Amino acid sequence: MQLACVWLSISVNCLDCLTVACTNPSAYKKSVQTFKRETRMKKSIIAIAVSSAALASVSVQAAEGSTVDVYGNIQYAYIDTDKGGNFEDNGSTIGLQGETKINDDLTAFFKYEIEFDADQKSGGPGEDKADLDQAYVGLKGSFGKVQIGSFDTIYNNAIQDAVDQFEYLGVTNADKTSEGDTIAFFTPSMNGFEIQVAIQVKGDASEGETITEDGVTSTNKNYDKLSSMTVLKYSTDMVSVALGYDTRGNSLNTVTTSGNAKATTGLAVTVTPVENLSVTAKYETTESTQDIVGLAARYGYGAGDVYGSYQNVDPEAAGSDDFNEYAAGVTYNLASNIYVFAELGEYENATSSTTDTQTAVGVYYGF
Repeated sequence: MQLACVWLSISVNCLDCLTVACTNPSAYKKSVQTFKRETRMKKSIIAIAVSSAALASVSVQAAEGSTVDVYGNIQYAYIDTDKGGNFEDNGSTIGLQGETKINDDLTAFFKYEIEFDADQKSGGPGEDKADLDQAYVGLKGSFGKVQIGSFDTIYNNAIQDAVDQFEYLGVTNADKTSEGDTIAFFTPSMNGFEIQVAIQVKGDASEGETITEDGVTSTNKNYDKLSSMTVLKYSTDMVSVALGYDTRGNSLNTVTTSGNAKATTGLAVTVTPVENLSVTAKYETTESTQDIVGLAARYGYGAGDVYGSYQNVDPEAAGSDDFNEYAAGVTYNLASNIYVFAELGEYENATSSTTDTQTAVGVYYGF
């Protein structure tokens, strides 16, 4: 009685060679011995190939015409301040992102990202190990882009990010609308001009939720109101200018924790005088709250970046004086997805003459 056998033979010179044999038992045994001898060192390659093919097949069947990427990072930092040192997670995340082509001019996209604490195996009582960082869906095409969900605010991205550019340390930013429950629209660039608008809608059901500012907890009765943001940008190869306005319509006044919050306006100008060097000047003002003037620079030296920021903050609260903030840092790339960093900051205080010196060193591994 003859036996039929089919096997996949992978060799250095041929990765697609399919060998089929119909033999009697003795010939089959001899063939198998020959096959084993020729492919003994290729077993791991076969396993990887089969697994990859299986996963690819599942992906195509699950969402034909779509692409989905899994990404993430692990970040650690050791921090030292006037209060002492601590080893911390520095914003590790994992997420999914993808898009689906609807037609030649319309593409749907999504992103779902979780931020988790990677420095401890378990949290303390009442501490969550993971929180939503971003989650949104949208459409993009020749008309621009529209998205809905939870993501960094358009005001923050356009006005604050270039000065608050640190891996761990930070600087004071003007008050702005919180993230989440947001619809945003981005026009395409038209001769260098771009308009961005966003509206946050929490709804009546959110009314009565509490907020905590400087240790004081109060009820926010403004959640049923709309908060809107507008950004006007103009960009050339050398200069980028952004003007932003945030009504903060559904927030409380962070100074009195009662009444309506005051609107925030910001202007940021970035100049790139030479390759790999950017210099940014920023001005923010929140009515009856504070004014902020900032200056930042960043230079890519080949193996990483060196950067620094300075700010003067002038709060309007009684008994508060204006104060300065200085911070600088450097990154060094170990690979395209791995780098280490070191940062140093000096922070003055609005109510006393004390200065807090902060340092941070850390590592980033992206995948």
